[in-house]
Amino acid sequence: MFGRDLDRMMQMWAELLGEIEAMPISVPQKAQLFPRRREIGTVEDRDEDIVLTADLPGIEKKDIELSVDHDSIAFKAKTEGRDYDFGQSFDFKLNPEEVKATFVNGVLDVVVKKAEGTKGKTIQIE
Repeated sequence: MFGRDLDRMMQMWAELLGEIEAMPISVPQKAQLFPRRREIGTVEDRDEDIVLTADLPGIEKKDIELSVDHDSIAFKAKTEGRDYDFGQSFDFKLNPEEVKATFVNGVLDVVVKKAEGTKGKTIQIE
């Protein structure tokens, strides 16, 4: 049963792609038919910190819900017409007691200290 459903779904997908290919519009216009999710946050791994920076236009500080635990950072921000959701997990431990978060001109900056023992060490190459 599943095989026939999958075959039919693949056939429908091929037909849809064929119809899109045949449309008399430009490639950029076709790309807009399947919008990509815009990345709203970037994470930088520094020696002792994790730094999250997110552009949140149209959001006020009171609309942001930020959470940090021992292995992840997440935030949600929602207003009428705007809805942001971000989360990232890590393979190392964070210290949720040492977090600094600021929100200025629509940009959220979060600095989280890594927990002791997760910083690694420099190795001399022979």
